[in-house]
Amino acid sequence: MSAFPSPPRIAALVLAGGTGSRMGGCDKSLLPLSETETVLDYVLTALRPHCAALAISANGDTSRFAAWNLPILPDTQADMGPLAGILEGLRWAESQNCSALITVPGDTPFIPADLPQLLLPTPAVAVSDNRQHHLVASWPTACRAALEEWLKQPDHKDKLRIRCFASTLGVRDVIFPAHTPDLFFNINTPDEYAYARKLVRGGLTHV
Repeated sequence: MSAFPSPPRIAALVLAGGTGSRMGGCDKSLLPLSETETVLDYVLTALRPHCAALAISANGDTSRFAAWNLPILPDTQADMGPLAGILEGLRWAESQNCSALITVPGDTPFIPADLPQLLLPTPAVAVSDNRQHHLVASWPTACRAALEEWLKQPDHKDKLRIRCFASTLGVRDVIFPAHTPDLFFNINTPDEYAYARKLVRGGLTHV
């Protein structure tokens, strides 16, 4: 018998449910970054080597993600924001016999290639430039029941804030070094998209 515990079985969920209102309502994760790869491809390339299971959180017509042949998890609770997607991810991760779930927004193409390992043990949230990135986080799948109960609360100002739920779990900060671009740079505007394309043309992939 090994004296060391087995590493956790990790699942990863790409949160692609945003409307991209400042990008004309497009799916930001499906924007092309190079001749052959989309933003989503870049995110998955970083996650895939470290994760036993991958899925996408998205609503609407799921056929737009068919090319990736991954489970698509729509929200089952309306108007709950990203926490609804995280809840579905936790349920799915449990079904995959995973003890940890990594969440990453679908519009952050330059995440570190070893992000899943850096966010263990759970629960943890990525921090860069003194800013917490609450969607870039690791969650113990054992917190699924706690999140279900959290979302059943009467409405209050903190109910849909990820950081408020995460604080109930004793989440820890994982501080990442300064980098250009920021490791968790996300695409919200046409100018940011053009900047990301320029970085890729210059050879940037993952740190």
